[in-house]
Amino acid sequence: MREDLRDRRRRETSQTIHEAVMRLAREHGFDKVTVDMISAEAGVSPRTFFNYFPSKEVAVVGRTPGALPPQLLDTFVAGGPAHPRTVLEELTRAIVDQMAADPPERQEVHDIFMLAHGTPSVFAALMTRFDGFRQSLAAAVAQRMGPDADEGIPDLIATVAMAAVRTGMERWSSDLTTDGSDSPVPYVERSVALLHLLLAPDHTSTRSAP
Repeated sequence: MREDLRDRRRRETSQTIHEAVMRLAREHGFDKVTVDMISAEAGVSPRTFFNYFPSKEVAVVGRTPGALPPQLLDTFVAGGPAHPRTVLEELTRAIVDQMAADPPERQEVHDIFMLAHGTPSVFAALMTRFDGFRQSLAAAVAQRMGPDADEGIPDLIATVAMAAVRTGMERWSSDLTTDGSDSPVPYVERSVALLHLLLAPDHTSTRSAP
């Protein structure tokens, strides 16, 4: 689905505000940054700021994963009921595919995580964003698996998938040994592969007693 002009402008304004708060936080320290300062830096009014973000903390979070595009979710749900491990594999693949199609910038993600780890209110906003993403994934899993699935499975699958994604993103954002222009996909795929390894059946034979 192509992005229309209005959606593109909203996305660009949102990104401009996010970049403004990150610049000001680096220059002055986050606690000293006000909404008026952010608005002036971004070239928007405070009213416009609040049309996009409820707080400066949420503006920091920016493009941190918060939802999958409807078409990806529709494709995932259309797969129909399957073994939970299969559903988990296909869910994580959908997340990775979205990251590959629209990768974040390493330095940007690094700065968000660093600010979150040092500022409780930003950390809370980041965790709220991740939890909202988890809830949307759980709803998609529940829709795919149908009413006969155990009620705890969708939430567990979504939680495990988000843990792998977050671990991969944090490792990627902290590895600043390259120019920062690469994708988080290999790091997230590595976390997902380790996850599947942990969940795989153990086929090793037990040693028999003499």
